[in-house]
Amino acid sequence: MNVLILSGVIAPLWMLVGVIIVARLYPGYNHRQQVLSELGARNRATTKIHPWINNFPIGFWFVFFGAVLLKIESTNNLLFLTGILMMVQGVSHWVTGLFPCDEDLGVPKPSKGQVIHNLAGLVMYFSLLVACLLWSIKTHNLPVWFSLYSAVSALISVVALVLMLRALKTNINLGFYQRVNYGVLAVWVMVLSVMIIKN
Repeated sequence: MNVLILSGVIAPLWMLVGVIIVARLYPGYNHRQQVLSELGARNRATTKIHPWINNFPIGFWFVFFGAVLLKIESTNNLLFLTGILMMVQGVSHWVTGLFPCDEDLGVPKPSKGQVIHNLAGLVMYFSLLVACLLWSIKTHNLPVWFSLYSAVSALISVVALVLMLRALKTNINLGFYQRVNYGVLAVWVMVLSVMIIKN
């Protein structure tokens, strides 16, 4: 079962490697300035390949991780809720892959696909944020430092979200803030996975 729990480590690592690979196939892509969704936006060099390298496999690993959490301890409410949230996270990745962004992300009237993509992105973010916040409360048998780490991770993510929303107007460091915003939560999932195995 411990080997299966490592799926929580695989998902974020897959995302890191996958984004790096696809970005290399996107002429002029700038990680600091451009958001991740642009890699799969319509009519881009990486439109077709991005979901298959990133969204779909990453979604699978998150859903698998969530299912493992549900399987290992159905009587533990915190693990149960976390498992559900991880599965929601995974399904959100699939939806964002099935409904890519518009070619121009800043159009006044976005397509239905863009709207669905954005809503799935919100669900994706908040599913991880809520999971992180749940573990910041000491209702588990993991060390106290993990609760503090969870709280700090959530705080950093929210601050990065505020900075990201500001950057939408200036388009300066937008990609960087998005990566911090989601990245700290992705790393948190990896740490959670390791802690569950050690415990």
